[in-house]
Amino acid sequence: MAYCDVCENFDWEHVDGDPEVVANMTDEGKRNFQPDLYYYWIEPIEEDYEWRDAFPDVDCMCEVCFDIADSEKKIKWKTPRCQTHL
Repeated sequence: MAYCDVCENFDWEHVDGDPEVVANMTDEGKRNFQPDLYYYWIEPIEEDYEWRDAFPDVDCMCEVCFDIADSEKKIKWKTPRCQTHL
């Protein structure tokens, strides 16, 4: 289920891929339906980033919220961004 715990954006996984669910949503719900966004997860796999200090109750973020948090230095990177993985 891809559901941003910060802004409530979500994708098809959140509605189990059912277009009828999306069609029957309120206008507010449809505004948060953002299937083209990338969604970042803090668990269960180990990632190169960490946000628990700034967002202790957030498990998933859409790319918009992630980019904002990163620009505000709320995302901690485990590998310096100048290094690449080979």
